[in-house]
Amino acid sequence: MDYVVVDIETTGLDPVVDDIVEIGAVRLVDGEIVDRYQTFVRPSRPIPPDIEELTGISMAMVEQAPGLTDVIPALLAFMGEMPMVAHNLAFDRAFLQRKCEQAGYSLASGDGICTLNLGRVLAPRLHSHRLEYLTRRLAIAQTSAHRALADAEATAKLFVRMAEKAQKLPISVLERLTQMAALYSPATAEWFQAVMQSVKTNAVSEHDNIVERDGLAFTRPSAEGNANLRVPSSPLEALRVEEIADRARALLGPGGLLSQILDGYEPRKGQLEMLEKVSQALAEGKHALVEAGTGTGKSMAYLVPAAMYAVTRGEPVVVSTHTIALQDQIERRDFPTLQRLFGGTLRLAVQKGRRNYVCLRKVRTESSLVTFVSPQNEIESLMSLLVWLTETKDGTRENLSASSVPSNIWSRVQSETESCINKRCPFFHPCYYFRAKTAAQDAHVVVTNHSLLMSDLKADHRVLPKYSALVVDEAHHLEEQATSHLGSEVHSAQLAAFAHRLTRDRGKHGLLPELANRLAESHTTPLGIVEKLQLASEWVEVVQQAVDAAFAQVGSLVPEGKSEFRLTAEWLETDAYRGFVRALEEAEVPLVGLERLRQTLQELAKGAATDDEAGRIVDAAGFLGTWLDSVRLLASTVEELAGMVTWVERRGTMRPRWSVHKAPIDVAETLQKALFDPLDRVILTSATLSVRGSFDYVTRQLGLTAAASAGNLLSASVASPFHYGTQARLCVPSDVPELAKMAAEEAALWLGDSLLQLARVSRGRLLALFTSHQMLKETAHVLRHPLRQAGMQLFAQDVDGSRASILEAFRNQPESVMFGAQSFWEGIDLPGDQLTTLVIVRLPFAPPTHPVTQARHEKIEQTGGSPFWASSLPEAVVRFRQGFGRLIRTRQDKGVVVVYDKRLVTQRYGSAFVQSLPGIRPIVAPERDILTQIEAFLGSSSATDKHIRSARQSS
Repeated sequence: MDYVVVDIETTGLDPVVDDIVEIGAVRLVDGEIVDRYQTFVRPSRPIPPDIEELTGISMAMVEQAPGLTDVIPALLAFMGEMPMVAHNLAFDRAFLQRKCEQAGYSLASGDGICTLNLGRVLAPRLHSHRLEYLTRRLAIAQTSAHRALADAEATAKLFVRMAEKAQKLPISVLERLTQMAALYSPATAEWFQAVMQSVKTNAVSEHDNIVERDGLAFTRPSAEGNANLRVPSSPLEALRVEEIADRARALLGPGGLLSQILDGYEPRKGQLEMLEKVSQALAEGKHALVEAGTGTGKSMAYLVPAAMYAVTRGEPVVVSTHTIALQDQIERRDFPTLQRLFGGTLRLAVQKGRRNYVCLRKVRTESSLVTFVSPQNEIESLMSLLVWLTETKDGTRENLSASSVPSNIWSRVQSETESCINKRCPFFHPCYYFRAKTAAQDAHVVVTNHSLLMSDLKADHRVLPKYSALVVDEAHHLEEQATSHLGSEVHSAQLAAFAHRLTRDRGKHGLLPELANRLAESHTTPLGIVEKLQLASEWVEVVQQAVDAAFAQVGSLVPEGKSEFRLTAEWLETDAYRGFVRALEEAEVPLVGLERLRQTLQELAKGAATDDEAGRIVDAAGFLGTWLDSVRLLASTVEELAGMVTWVERRGTMRPRWSVHKAPIDVAETLQKALFDPLDRVILTSATLSVRGSFDYVTRQLGLTAAASAGNLLSASVASPFHYGTQARLCVPSDVPELAKMAAEEAALWLGDSLLQLARVSRGRLLALFTSHQMLKETAHVLRHPLRQAGMQLFAQDVDGSRASILEAFRNQPESVMFGAQSFWEGIDLPGDQLTTLVIVRLPFAPPTHPVTQARHEKIEQTGGSPFWASSLPEAVVRFRQGFGRLIRTRQDKGVVVVYDKRLVTQRYGSAFVQSLPGIRPIVAPERDILTQIEAFLGSSSATDKHIRSARQSS
């Protein structure tokens, strides 16, 4: 089928008041571009500066262009009767429709094909679906972004590539996609139909890696092990725990097996030191704190002895990480090497929280329930899931784009204990969650995350396989994860979404009405069940109204201009508390009725006529139960509990969303009793555990004081192999103003100018770390245009995209600048020339106003301590060291760290930050001298202008 692909450039986003300034279009016949159309359009108002900067279209270029009334007839003639294709069709079509009406014409049928939506459906693993990103990821040539004809051509090529991708799908999936697309776009359905016909005609090869069952296609469970990594026999004989250190050293040391099987491997002193300490802890049954600097190879230093211990003891060792990146590194890079060291006999499993896995039965059910009244984005999200199931290896949310499947849709298809029908499920054996759980039970090494580790502690060790040894990597995050998971939280938006899922449209739609309709048609349904389900829809609405009122009461305590408020005993005497209690009391009768219905449904599912019916009953009972538990949790959360801190948060202003949180004030005692006392061997490691060379802070923080007193805690600090004294420079401009005392706009002006100078000297390759999102956004606004004039791009977190998307863009265009907030202070790996200049805008002290921080500081004060010296400072030092660690990632790296916070050198506590850095001392000088030294150190060949070399007078 033939199509016309259209793109427009406009003066803004509103088709009523804004104008089109350029139109580009191409005719696509049999997948080939056969004709092109391009014209500027004379606007009725000036082109805004930001649009001119984005597109490169100036007023001089359009002053002599034809007007709208001349352009529209020519465009419509070029388009003819062909279906329209565009990237973000709704935007382009709305503009063209409005302008056609203004010119006295009408645009053909409102249907067409949107490659943005098509990309979300057919490329569900890509974290962005913007045109520039898709063309880059799919290697589609694009001559000039944000110019109409170039974008139209790129869209046409993307459209063809999407057809090629769709042709690789099984026929059954294409059939289902065609049916679902027909619910919102006949043109899109016709396109899928044409793709399917092409597949049938060309007899595409079989899909050996895909299983089709009960109307669903999904990836085949992988075979055990990895044959290409196996070696004929194991080099390890049976050994005793006491021999682990010697055997591990023999593998990783000079002349060891690792140097024989891994090209370029050289034994590292620090790695062997860490290996000795981990082996000692495992052999002697002790805990260990091991700080290992970047580049020591710490993952292999603990994985080798841990695997040996697991093989020797016959039970798994659990390795817990904070980031997905480290999990992936262990699974994809380190484990294949371990396999070769162990002769292919080692088994590793990655286990995540259950709700990270998709439920195949729910996907089938949800995709079968969509109708013409279902929202288009909901239908497309379910289509994305059907495609994703043919690609995902493990069925986890981490490799599924939130752009394709947002959280509200994922919550409807995630695996959950409450809605699992176990062996009655037609997808029980291939279930992704049970695949992972079975693999973990049979593994030597189980890799998980801190979140699931805490859930396991909270569930009395019923989540993870039984283990006696644990390695906690990225251990500096353990306290915050314990704080989060050993408490509770209830969100108003989440409860409203669950209620909406249960019943909506006055009981016409939702899980409860749909189940009532289905059971009404069954001859085996017990008497009265349908009526109870119909009444339950009314009860849900009553309870949700009470919940909304209760949230509004507790939310009224949050002061204007603030986002959170701590609930103490005093709040029990307020009118807000009395209103909160009254609201929930009014819902008590329907709550009791709904609780009984949940139990009734659970019993009814056991005798369901079919597995499908059982699944739908369990789904309704599970969603209902989760919602009811959350309502009960809301009521209990505000009760005073010893050792806990409770607070309410507000998000948004026009339509505020409320949440109530409870967290332990001190997790040390809990971790000691639940983790360090029951287990003999817990190894905690990170690049940042010590402060000024001491482990006292982390020992107190994590509940290891008793173990240390009993002689059951080993510790070691392993130096990085990098030579920071020669590879890095730490610079503090002495004439930097006190940014914290300036208004955000004023501070951003100063900061933007200084960062521009730094970026010119370093030719981009600059990452600025912020502690304030507002400051980040203000500075990005100031700096973007000057950077573009200097030939550099700016990628600002949550302004230009997500963390992952701007990080990828920065890697592809290193001669640019990247702004990051909290999540950028660690887990960013940009070796070599990708990053040469790191800016720390302010020392990373946590806000002292957060309720948890307040409560912990109060407890320290009650014992006569100083909250600043005992908590705030050590925490900030660890954070600072993490940020500093983003710069030097290999022995060949070279770079500078610029700190715009003079407290580093003017305050007594500043020495704690400096002394925690390995072999590096700050250079304190006026900014112009700092720039000169940076240019000399980096060896920049670019000429610097007078602006760079001139001293600024402001301070």
